[in-house]
Amino acid sequence: MKKYFKYGLLAVSLLLVLFYCLVDGSKLSPRNQPSEISSKLVHSINNCQGIAAKSVANLNAFLEFQKLEIEGRKMHVFQRCMNDQGYMENPEWVKFAEPISQKEAKTSGVSLNEAYEKFRRTQMVLIRVPHHHPLYWKISRESK
Repeated sequence: MKKYFKYGLLAVSLLLVLFYCLVDGSKLSPRNQPSEISSKLVHSINNCQGIAAKSVANLNAFLEFQKLEIEGRKMHVFQRCMNDQGYMENPEWVKFAEPISQKEAKTSGVSLNEAYEKFRRTQMVLIRVPHHHPLYWKISRESK
C-alpha cells in the first residue's frame, strides 16, 4: 500500500507540474518570441552571414587596427545584405540600445559610439532575444 501511495503521489505531482507548464507555455517552449520571427528572417540572417564571411575571407590582418577594419567591413556587408533582403534597423531597438550603451561605455571606459557599435554588432545577428527586448531587424516598408 505504501508503494502505491508513493507512486500515486509522484504521478499527481508530475501532472501538476505538467499542467502548470501547459498553462504557462513559456516554461517548456521558447514561445516568448513574437510570431513575426519568420523562417525568412532566419534564412536571411544565415545567408547574409555567409556572404559577409566570404567578403573578408581573403583579407589578412597583421596589426590590431586591421582586425578592426576587417570586422567593420564584414558587418557593413552583412548590414547591406540584410537591407537588400528587405530588412532595416528597428527604431524601437535603437531606443532600447541607447541606455545600455551608455551604461556599458561608463563601466568599460570606452566611448559611447564604440559601446553602441559593439552592442549593435552582437545584436544584429541574433535571432532569438528575450521577450522584453525588441529585435534588431524590422521589415522595411518598401518590401511589403
